[in-house]
Amino acid sequence: MEKKGQKGKMGKNEKRIIVILAIITIIVIIVAVVLKNNKKGENKVTETIDTPQPQEEFVNQLDDGTRLNTSDKLHETKTIDGMEISNFQLTEKDNVTLLLGTVKNTSSTTKGGYPVDVKIVDKEGNEIITIVAFIGSLEPGESTQFNTSATFDYANAYDFSITKK
Repeated sequence: MEKKGQKGKMGKNEKRIIVILAIITIIVIIVAVVLKNNKKGENKVTETIDTPQPQEEFVNQLDDGTRLNTSDKLHETKTIDGMEISNFQLTEKDNVTLLLGTVKNTSSTTKGGYPVDVKIVDKEGNEIITIVAFIGSLEPGESTQFNTSATFDYANAYDFSITKK
């Protein structure tokens, strides 16, 4: 014959053992996961290699990270349809390249008011990119700013040409 007291104690002991085993199992799983993640991290080799940037013949880097074009050819005065475009500045910062200049109507009639193609070339004359700009209408003798930009780095350009569209 079984006594009631023994059956109840066995149930409690079994419950304790099951709870303890469950806790141990959870701890073992957590330790295994942590160790596995640490091993993955050990296998990763983080190496910084200072690869020299290619030397750009026509670019100077300014203190703020802006890259300024220095090509004498690019800075020559351009003419289109009785207008002169001069005082060029070509810069690149944060992958936005900006070409600025001054447009002056040197003719005796109103000029401009149309889009133009700006063909950017390298030292060998190969096209780097052609971008579209707009020259506003100018009265004789009047000047305005020429401004075109692109989210493309062409700061190391050698020269460019401007043609009416």
